[in-house]
Amino acid sequence: MRIGIGCLAVLFAASVFGAEPAPGGATAADPAWPKWRRAMTEPNTVYNISDNAPTDVKFTFPGGITPSQFACGDPGVGTLAHVFGYGGGALFSGTGKYGTLVFGSGGENFAANMTGALNLSSDAAHYEVWQQPTFRTAAEAGAEFYWSPKEAEALPEGRRFPLCKFDKAKWDGKFPVAVGGWVYPAPVKYMEIADQVPLGSYRYDAHAYIPAEYTGLGTGVWFVPNTHFMAPGFYYGIDQAFCADFWPSGKKKWYSHYQREDNKAWVRPSEPAPEWLTPSSFGGRTVKLSAKHRKVIVLGGTGDNELGVLDLSAGLAKATWSQKRFTNKGSGHGGFMCRSAALSNGHPRGRALLAWLTGGYGQVPTAINVLDLDDPAYPIYAAKLPNLKGRGENFGLHYSPTLDRFISFGVELDDPKAAKAYCQKIVVPDNLGDFEAYKAEDVPLALAQGVDLTWSYTHGGMVQYVEKLDCIVFLAINKPAKAFFVK
Repeated sequence: MRIGIGCLAVLFAASVFGAEPAPGGATAADPAWPKWRRAMTEPNTVYNISDNAPTDVKFTFPGGITPSQFACGDPGVGTLAHVFGYGGGALFSGTGKYGTLVFGSGGENFAANMTGALNLSSDAAHYEVWQQPTFRTAAEAGAEFYWSPKEAEALPEGRRFPLCKFDKAKWDGKFPVAVGGWVYPAPVKYMEIADQVPLGSYRYDAHAYIPAEYTGLGTGVWFVPNTHFMAPGFYYGIDQAFCADFWPSGKKKWYSHYQREDNKAWVRPSEPAPEWLTPSSFGGRTVKLSAKHRKVIVLGGTGDNELGVLDLSAGLAKATWSQKRFTNKGSGHGGFMCRSAALSNGHPRGRALLAWLTGGYGQVPTAINVLDLDDPAYPIYAAKLPNLKGRGENFGLHYSPTLDRFISFGVELDDPKAAKAYCQKIVVPDNLGDFEAYKAEDVPLALAQGVDLTWSYTHGGMVQYVEKLDCIVFLAINKPAKAFFVK
């Protein structure tokens, strides 16, 4: 069965994986690989790889209760399935021999702080809980809000409001105040649901995994540049009257967070994120690590024609922010609409290029944008490509050093009974100004026997390229996880 194609993927050099190269750039199977990977014998073919589905995994909620806005019923409260939605993830490459794909939900009106994981190291990839739900049910140190409908109901009328219906004109201006059962004992500074633990910030590609060799901490981390997307009781954003800690300009200060890979503890750096680095919303941001330059690059939420750069040269604890302005070159435009980006780590000629696709929301992308991080001027070369595939946030973009290609992959879900997959290899020339040399090449995909793409999720972060296993892994809600490798 042949299927279409749309956004993400990659291959790496055979020397990286300890296997002999196969024809066409593919890598021969390594006998040390887990059984699920060795069973993937055909290139450009989608295989089931896990022994269970997300619904087989259960979360345990504090006090046995599920607060409003904390878990959706997709398909049932308390299952791993509700961390999907418009979520994202990262490959924790230092967890297990072959890494673990950690993911969470970032949907609208969703205050979750819990994450699932796909462990890739066993003979069958295995879904498991990475972080159990975290929230407080009473006023405790480190929690800036807590879930207590009973306490909320006991507050005066001018200090309790229905879920998502806060009315400042009816508020008496005093604390504690409650919205939809969530109690705020005082104005919030960090937007933390427990001590140093942020609300779920897993939307699309708005975070980066930083390996141990770049953090200076002896462990890798999942880094979120700043945390605010929505707040308990509110629809999307918190009212500023509930907040403390502002810049002289009057803008709220927001703080970054990272989660350690070794003990899963969340940490908040003492300094706030820069004032110009505004909170992420609706996936209008990607965060990527440049291994060559030891820098985290933040695209989106930084100002017009600007991006954020976090320099890790002295480690994460002493990292410094700067804002870089870029200029557009070429026939396309540098606008950021598609919710995924890729960095050319491992480029065979040492280039550091950040690429993303451009298109109207929900539309087929029209151009590829390439930011040259080796040029101090940070130019963006935008090339129109009329045959790009994919749409909106339902695909991702990765880079393959073996193929020296950016590869897009995604699954569209307009009809759950007839999901469409897209995959393309995108040629970026060494001369970034040669706009005629940019090309998008279709990669026809096949489905292995018994594979069903229905309700597969491929939002940014839900699909990852796994270097050690030379394949692309993606999640499928209520279905086994899936993978394929590109030739």
